[in-house]
Amino acid sequence: MNTYYFKLFVLIVCVIKWIYPYSNKLMYDAVCISRKYNSDAIAAREIKIQSLFVYNEQIDLDYRVTKRWKDNLLFLGCFKGQPKSGRPENANKVEIIERIIEILNDNSRTSIRRLSKLTGVSKSTIQRLLHKNNYKTYKPIHTNKQYPNDMLKRKQFCTWLQEQKSNNFHRSIYYSDEAVFHINGCVNKHNNFIWTTENPNVIEEKSNNPKRLIVWVLIGYEGIVKYKIFESTVTTEVYKDIVENNITPFFTKRRNTELIFQQDGAPAHFASKIKDVLNNDLKNRWIGRGSNLIEGQPRSPDLTLCDYFLWGYLKDKVYSHNIANLENLKNAIIEELTNIPLQMIKKAVDNIVKRCKICIEYNGDHFEMFLDKECN
Repeated sequence: MNTYYFKLFVLIVCVIKWIYPYSNKLMYDAVCISRKYNSDAIAAREIKIQSLFVYNEQIDLDYRVTKRWKDNLLFLGCFKGQPKSGRPENANKVEIIERIIEILNDNSRTSIRRLSKLTGVSKSTIQRLLHKNNYKTYKPIHTNKQYPNDMLKRKQFCTWLQEQKSNNFHRSIYYSDEAVFHINGCVNKHNNFIWTTENPNVIEEKSNNPKRLIVWVLIGYEGIVKYKIFESTVTTEVYKDIVENNITPFFTKRRNTELIFQQDGAPAHFASKIKDVLNNDLKNRWIGRGSNLIEGQPRSPDLTLCDYFLWGYLKDKVYSHNIANLENLKNAIIEELTNIPLQMIKKAVDNIVKRCKICIEYNGDHFEMFLDKECN
């Protein structure tokens, strides 16, 4: 019988050593040595040496295990595993949140996956703690870089538009613009975000990317009235042909004599030969660089119908198609461009009134981050 109990005792000891290979004393010693020498590797080596004298056996300890014990003590309050409740205690939660906030203050773009690795806390726990402490993700707004006097010109344009006596004057403006469509042009910005308790209103300036097809449109309150698709750059000569054969005929029709034409600031648009044609055919009825009416708003996608509505909407629709070549791309553009709901366009045109008001409030500066949902 004594032999039976002895064997049972030995078996229990072996099982305990297999489940709990390291005693609390050993883990405590390892953490203390690591803190003393500021090195997990030295701690692992010292424990290996001490184990021969104290425990009469050699314990191979990986330095990464020592580091994990330290992290667990800091964030969980124990050497390994979770606290008894299966969740961190309130005091430990505070320490975790403080550590997370410290990391986000250093880099607000840190992902939850990265936070989990840095803190040793599960991704689901981090996500829950972030939301509980009012942290949300915000995406930066990409817009054009501004130059001296841009803010003044933006404010002047908005003030001019508001001061027009005619009711719904903004509906008489028709916008001309071009955009580049890539075959693989769908840019994924899903992973571009910032963790913070309040919207930081970050703006990221972007540069233009070259590539094909180029779409030109003339759009206003009555919808898309003209469009052309090119495989090459819209040069001054190409644009002059567009003005003479598309823009001027549209605005000189009897029923359109009160309409205003606005073009963007692309170099091909303000060449002398272009301004001569516009001043001759649409005197005081066009907006743009060199105009006698008003120059307009330079580098202002937030104040230009095509930028704040058309191109974003159209590209989302176009790139939902299966596009393998330029022909596919062209067909998708034509299909989606000609099927934009008129009511949607009218709503976007009316949106400029609120945008001008907000632009004036912010003294001509970027303002899209302050728009409410109804204005987007």
